[in-house]
Amino acid sequence: MSIKAETDQCPKISVFSTGLALFSMFFGAGNLIFPLILGNLAGTNTPYAIVGLAISAVIFPFLGLIAMMLYSGDIVVFLKRLGKWPAWMLLLVLQLSQGPFGAMPRLVTLMHASIKPYFPSLTLSVFSLLICGAIFLLILRPQRIIHLLGSVLTPLLLLTLGALIVFGVLSAPDAQTSVEAGSTHFFEGLKMGYQTTDLIAALLFATVILPHLSQGTTDRKVIRRRMTQASLIASTLLMVSYIGLCWISAHHSWTLGASAPEDLLQKIAEKILGPFGSFVSSAAIFLACLTTALSLASVFSQYLKKDLFKEQIGNGWSLIVTLGVTALLANLGFSGIVKLWGPLLEVLYPALIVLCIFNIAHRIYQVKTLRVPVFFTLALCGFYFF
Repeated sequence: MSIKAETDQCPKISVFSTGLALFSMFFGAGNLIFPLILGNLAGTNTPYAIVGLAISAVIFPFLGLIAMMLYSGDIVVFLKRLGKWPAWMLLLVLQLSQGPFGAMPRLVTLMHASIKPYFPSLTLSVFSLLICGAIFLLILRPQRIIHLLGSVLTPLLLLTLGALIVFGVLSAPDAQTSVEAGSTHFFEGLKMGYQTTDLIAALLFATVILPHLSQGTTDRKVIRRRMTQASLIASTLLMVSYIGLCWISAHHSWTLGASAPEDLLQKIAEKILGPFGSFVSSAAIFLACLTTALSLASVFSQYLKKDLFKEQIGNGWSLIVTLGVTALLANLGFSGIVKLWGPLLEVLYPALIVLCIFNIAHRIYQVKTLRVPVFFTLALCGFYFF
């Protein structure tokens, strides 16, 4: 093999692994639960719901990744056109909402729920300390996180999802007939994809992914090509997962009777795979939460170290603070954490979409307008929700 061939091959391997890692970063428990709820509600109109979900939970996050790529993964530069202090405050809110004050403790509560049937005496407070300790050991060295996600944890997650979807398709009854219009389910899909807050995650995860893809080159075209390819891999896997989960729920969940949203996966898995299904569903939820929690912990600890503490603390201490707060707030429970951040995120999310669109337009077409549309969207959504 020539030297040129070796050089060309390495980036391809790196891009594929990074694409898998990026998928696992996005794919938390909400990305499992919301498609199942949609399929259960939409029945024969599931294709309409999938289109809505694709727009808000695949296209918008992809838009965020591309926008950040145009700003070299520097979220401070990406936000600073809003003004120094608005940018600083927005970044703080985004980091806290996806970090130890929001998404991370929510993920811990769901991981605990997934293994509680097998360890009934394990309390949430004890589990929170144990899992946060495990996460600390796994990502003490930030440079290992992409390899760990792309080469180890994501294949396991895809294996459990693949088994569930394939066997679910092979044994599926007819879907329940929907009595509502397809447009109704389209907007349900749009709203549930919005609730995944994956656009926020995309802006934060790009700060980790782009430096990783920049290794070995300073050529912007090469870096952008790698980022685009990795983003397409992640987006494709997200879309395939959503289609599969919506489809099996539309065909299986209506035969199970009334079920709480958080119980849908376990009941569908038991129906499709028998007694083994409960274990598969628990493994899928645990892995989905763990991969996302690892990513968020790595992102927030670096933000804490570099931006808030100005390199005055090391990686170890920034992780300890991040995971310590996470373990503490996990005791609020899933519902308590959602109530804490839900209204604020409903206001921020549309403004972030506008921010991405105008920042992309600025880089490509030199459009200077930004503050007015972003702040107007914030004010309009704030008035509507509050």
